Amino acid sequence: MSYIALKHLHTTVITLTLLLFILRGAWMFAGSAMLERRWVKITPHILHTLLLLSAFGVAWVGYGWPLGGPAWISVKFVGLLAYIALGVIALKPTRALNVRASAFVGALVVYGYLAAVAYAKSAIPF
Repeated sequence: MSYIALKHLHTTVITLTLLLFILRGAWMFAGSAMLERRWVKITPHILHTLLLLSAFGVAWVGYGWPLGGPAWISVKFVGLLAYIALGVIALKPTRALNVRASAFVGALVVYGYLAAVAYAKSAIPF
C-alpha cells in the first residue's frame, strides 16, 4: 500500500474515531441506552485497531519509524496511547461521573494536541 493510501486511511479512521467518541460521550452524559448496543461496543475496538495499524504503516512507509525518523512521530504514538486510555476511562460505566467527564475532556485535549503535532510536524507545535 502506498504512503498516500495509508495516510488517507489513517486520517479517515482518525475522523471516525473522534466522531464516534464524541457521540458515545454525548450518550454517556445523557444516560442513553445506546451505549449498550452491540455495534457501539465493537466498533471502537475495530477503529482503534485500524488507527494503530494505519499509524504504524504511515510512520514506517513515510518516515522509516521506529528505526529512524523524526521525534514527533514517537510523541504521536505516546499521545495516541494516552488518547485511547483516557477514552476507555471516560466511557467506563463503573467510574464516577466527574472522573469520566475529566477523562473525556482530557482525551479531547490530547486529540487536539495530536492534530497540532501532525500539522506542525513538531513535538512542540504551539
